[in-house]
Amino acid sequence: MSDKVHMTLIRIDNYGPWTLELGNDREYRLQILQSQLHAHLQRSFAERGGAVFYNRFDEMVAVSNGIPLEDHIKIQEEISKNYPFTISMGIGVGETPYNALEMATRALQKCSKSRGVKKIMPGGLSRLYEYSVQIVHVDVDDMTDRFTYRLPAYDTALMINRLNVKLSELFLNHKALTFFCGGDNFMAVANGVSEREVEEILSMVSKDFDLMLKAGIGVARTGRKAMELATQGLDMIRDRKAKGPVHKLSDILL
Repeated sequence: MSDKVHMTLIRIDNYGPWTLELGNDREYRLQILQSQLHAHLQRSFAERGGAVFYNRFDEMVAVSNGIPLEDHIKIQEEISKNYPFTISMGIGVGETPYNALEMATRALQKCSKSRGVKKIMPGGLSRLYEYSVQIVHVDVDDMTDRFTYRLPAYDTALMINRLNVKLSELFLNHKALTFFCGGDNFMAVANGVSEREVEEILSMVSKDFDLMLKAGIGVARTGRKAMELATQGLDMIRDRKAKGPVHKLSDILL
C-alpha cells in the first residue's frame, strides 16, 4: 500500500490589492474575515475527512486525502458566495508532506491568473484512497503549572512560539510539516517519520527547553481520522494507558 499524502494549499485571491480597498480602518475586519474563513474551511474539509491548518492567515493548508477535485470546487464555490473575496487551491501528492505541499504550491502558481483549483499528481496515480496520512500530536507536560501560572502571559506565548519554530525545523529535516494548534499543542503531518525519529525530536527539544514533551501518532486514510488517532494516542499516555513519550495507533491493515 502506498503511503503518499495528499495536500491542498488554499490562498485568498488578490489579497494585497483587496485589503487596500478596505481603507485604513481595515485590520479588525481582516481578522474577523480570516477567522471566519478558517472556521468555514475547517468545517467543510472535516465533513469530507480532511483537516485544515493555518499557514499564513491569508493562506491555509489542508490534508485532503480522499477528497476529490469536485469537492474542492464545491468548497471554493461556497466561499465565493459567502465572502467578499475568492480563493484558489492547489492540490499535490507526494511521498512526504513537504513534497506534496511543494507540488500543491506549483499547482497554485499555475492557476494564479485563472483563480481556480488545480492538481498535480504523480504519473499513474489517480485513486485518492490508495494513500495514507500520518499525523503527530505533540503536547507539553505540566504546561499550566510550570508556565501558565508562573510566567507573564506574553513570556509564555513567546516560549511557545520558540518551541513551535524548533519543532518545525526538526520535523522539516524529515520533510514533515508542523503547525501550532493552540495552547501547548502542535501537530505535524509526518508521513515517513518513524516512531524512533519522533522520540529523537522530542528528546532534543526537551533538552533545549528544559521541559518534557509527549506525542500521539495516528495513521489513517484521511487527515481527520489520523488526527483523531494521534489525539487518542496522546490521551492514552496522559491516562497512563500507554507508556510515553510516544504512542502510535493505526486503523490501516497492512
